[in-house]
Amino acid sequence: MRKFLLLSLSLVLLIMAGCTRKVVIVKTQPSEAKKAIIVHPTKTEIASSENHLRQAKKFYYNGKYKQARKHCEKAIKFNHSNWEAHYYLGLTMQKKREYAVAVEALGVSLKYSPENRFVRSELHLAIGYSWEKLGNAKKAGTEYSLAIQYNPENREAIEARNRMKVDKTMKNWGHKKKTRL
Repeated sequence: MRKFLLLSLSLVLLIMAGCTRKVVIVKTQPSEAKKAIIVHPTKTEIASSENHLRQAKKFYYNGKYKQARKHCEKAIKFNHSNWEAHYYLGLTMQKKREYAVAVEALGVSLKYSPENRFVRSELHLAIGYSWEKLGNAKKAGTEYSLAIQYNPENREAIEARNRMKVDKTMKNWGHKKKTRL
């Protein structure tokens, strides 16, 4: 009987000790934004990326967009900063009518592209086209204007911007947009 009482008493004391302990919550300041980790690809990775990019271009120009996408993604996997791989991925996604994915890929391409006014102009033109296909005339017009700022002689960008202006005017007049064949 004593053992039972002693066991019961010690169990009650343990429970009371556990319940009466104070819990201290320490609030910490939110950490700074995580810094981007810059990973520089090796020469082998760059070579592999370029090889897949060559394959992607070949498939793209032959109208084989599924294979082109696969090789663009592999090129990007080996070298994320390969702007041209992102560019061709964006163009491929336009051909597959996946314009939201195209905008994203082309935006990344723009981030890594060289400071070349002709390259930048073509990138903004492609982004504008995707926005236009997504139905966002304001963003499309902005991109077309940027394309023209980088290269004032970019005929496609000039025609696209003018087309957007005409479509906006026609819409304001109450006319429906004509579909092209």
